[in-house]
Amino acid sequence: MSDTTRVADLTVEELLTLLRAQMQDLIREAVREALKETLPASDKLEQRPPLDLPVFDVGPWPEGLTLSREDMYGDDRC
Repeated sequence: MSDTTRVADLTVEELLTLLRAQMQDLIREAVREALKETLPASDKLEQRPPLDLPVFDVGPWPEGLTLSREDMYGDDRC
């Protein structure tokens, strides 16, 4: 759609598409502004360092170990 198209010349589908795009832009901007106001700079996700979690090695699984629901609880699930 060009910038010079009159609203009266648009189809209903074109109007809905235009309105959806405008609403999405407004919502995104409102969310961005709300996050700027509510989160201190130290809490912003893009500024956080990655988590450095410890890794635990518990060794190999026991042979024949199955963790399926049927093996743990039986087949009587309704």
